Amino acid sequence: MRSNRLIFIFVKLKMARTNSLWIVQIYYDKNKKSFYKSVECNTLKEVAYITNSNIYDVSNFYHKITKPKGVYEYLSIYKTV
Repeated sequence: MRSNRLIFIFVKLKMARTNSLWIVQIYYDKNKKSFYKSVECNTLKEVAYITNSNIYDVSNFYHKITKPKGVYEYLSIYKTV
């Protein structure tokens, strides 16, 4: 029983962190033709903070679950490998 618990804890810690960066590209217009700035974030929580939104909204936008609305119409979000 104890060994199963240790494996679960190891897997949970292994999946929690990645070495990826979140790149947020900001544009002046909705057509994303006029580039303004690029910002690097370490976590999805940081992206949510700079966009003044919820983490779930950022994740849904990144995974294209929801259509861009509000501030997201001026953003592109990428994750480095």
